[in-house]
Amino acid sequence: MTWRFEFYETLGSTSDLLKEKAEAGAQKKLAIQAFAQTSGRGTRGRSWVDPGGNLAISLLFRPEKSTDFLAAIPFLTALSLYEAARQFSSGEADFMLKWPNDLLLSERKMAGVLIEAGGSADHKWVVVGIGANLRQAPQIEGRKLSALSEVAVAPDPAVFGRSLTLQMDHWIAIWEAQGFAPIREAWLERAHPVGRHLAVQRGETYISGSFSGLDEQGRLFLALPNGETIPVVTGDILLD
Repeated sequence: MTWRFEFYETLGSTSDLLKEKAEAGAQKKLAIQAFAQTSGRGTRGRSWVDPGGNLAISLLFRPEKSTDFLAAIPFLTALSLYEAARQFSSGEADFMLKWPNDLLLSERKMAGVLIEAGGSADHKWVVVGIGANLRQAPQIEGRKLSALSEVAVAPDPAVFGRSLTLQMDHWIAIWEAQGFAPIREAWLERAHPVGRHLAVQRGETYISGSFSGLDEQGRLFLALPNGETIPVVTGDILLD
């Protein structure tokens, strides 16, 4: 089954529209893409600012095993973003993944992901919203952002979107055939290295330590200064 694309010049939120279509019975592998997005959303209630010329796309999935899929999809999406961006840039571009699914360029955020799920017990849906700075990065005080145009000619957002869906198909096929282990390995090869000092932010609380890998469910291991290692399920990762 191939991806079906719906393109819009302007939308409030590609994910909001796709969730409406999912609730109305839309089939899987529907992609909604906007060339300008006025009310994009990020994780934890943040807004995703779209100055135009960038990627704003949402993808619809209907997984048979939704729990397993929801655990894997952040890493599948991150790998797909990484490889799609690499296709349009030189081999010297400094891309890196940050747990669980941010794409960084020169250690500044270039792309982010918002995953939402719903539906009935026998008709579940998962919507993956993806925003990537292709042409330009918005100016947001206190945030370090990047754009693909810093290392390449900015691709047409529609062309990048199709490349992204091909990468999603590739990594999902590997996951379905071999499980999470090769996905975990591939993610670790592209992410902040083991031993990298970082902090986990949860609201106003910060826990500092060093990255110590992922477990079989994709949880981040944080090695604390006292020698203890703890698993991290949720939180913002800040790289030092």
